[in-house]
Amino acid sequence: MCTKLFSRICLGVCLSLWTSFVSAQDMRLDLLADGVLVFGVVSAADGAPAANASVQIALATQPNAVVATVQTDAVGIFSWQGAALSSYQVSVGSVTASVTTGEAPPEPFRWPPIYITLGALLLLSLIPARRLRRKDQA
Repeated sequence: MCTKLFSRICLGVCLSLWTSFVSAQDMRLDLLADGVLVFGVVSAADGAPAANASVQIALATQPNAVVATVQTDAVGIFSWQGAALSSYQVSVGSVTASVTTGEAPPEPFRWPPIYITLGALLLLSLIPARRLRRKDQA
């Protein structure tokens, strides 16, 4: 009686460990790069989001040297900003995927300082003033 109970307990423990091992192995990783940003979605084999999963990012040329480690949010999404035109290897659990970033976005236009803008406008105002003055003198 005791051995049957012990064997059932061992079988239950082994099955629960095997299930957790298999579910940890069967993760899905979807990646997207938009410019220098790397986005990803981590989900379990059944499609449920993998919340708070640890995601490791490494250069594709040096996959053993981890560049960054990020966590997924409650719905399994993570984002990370990399360098322009670089290839990265992203892994979570035993699943690995690669992504290449694009070019960095251009710098936004900035107006020159106000004193330069006002100086240019004052210089441009001389053109109609000179033309109006010539008409008065003639």
